[in-house]
Amino acid sequence: MPVPWPLPESDHARLVLAKSYPFPAPGRSYLFRDGAAQPLEPGTSQAARFAGRRPVIGHGSNRSPEQLRRKFGARAEIPVSRAWLQDYDVVYSAHVTQYGSIAANLQHTPGAVAEVYVTWLAEDQIGRMHETELGGENYFYGRLRGVSLALEAGPVAELNDAGVYLSIRGCLARDGGALGLAAVASEARPHGALHQEQAIDLVRARHRPARALDPHILETIRDPAGRKVLVAEMETQALPAEAPHFEILKGP
Repeated sequence: MPVPWPLPESDHARLVLAKSYPFPAPGRSYLFRDGAAQPLEPGTSQAARFAGRRPVIGHGSNRSPEQLRRKFGARAEIPVSRAWLQDYDVVYSAHVTQYGSIAANLQHTPGAVAEVYVTWLAEDQIGRMHETELGGENYFYGRLRGVSLALEAGPVAELNDAGVYLSIRGCLARDGGALGLAAVASEARPHGALHQEQAIDLVRARHRPARALDPHILETIRDPAGRKVLVAEMETQALPAEAPHFEILKGP
């Protein structure tokens, strides 16, 4: 399936995109409107804004207004609550996206607290998000139940049940452990963390050592069949995903 939003045309812009994942997040709750992040003040519920919307955890690119703009355009309105998820960390998945990045996954990590963002999606927006996440054949959609998710702003102070997309490929591993996303804040993270370019280079060195970094990235974007082969190789070395609170509702 082609990427469900337009890729940049130039090689330079494609490299910048791939290396920038998970894309900037504002470090606060926000209202995505007019294609940008607008204030959503902590401690306010603004109940009408959240009515009829479903909470879905964004732990990778979906936390970023930049990515929401790519997926939904500038006309969409989505409240987004910054939140802290207890006993999970945001780690790298064992797959490569169609735009060349190593994507995020959630991994059960007792004692850790990860900063995530809860997107409050209307029903038609859920359908669009499914198109962008499930079409790439790398994610399940489901619910985390019985978790502790503290919200900075929103209709409630804490959620114990929220939607989420988790990778079916497991987690990128190093030295027997997961690898956190250095761009995502996490307390008491017990394993190492890498920035995106470092994670891509780790995969390149393991699986395509004859390539230089930038040609490797561009080749994974240009050659979908070759990327699938690479993902299959990565999956054989993956750390099994652990998410005991996760209930699968929809597959790829």
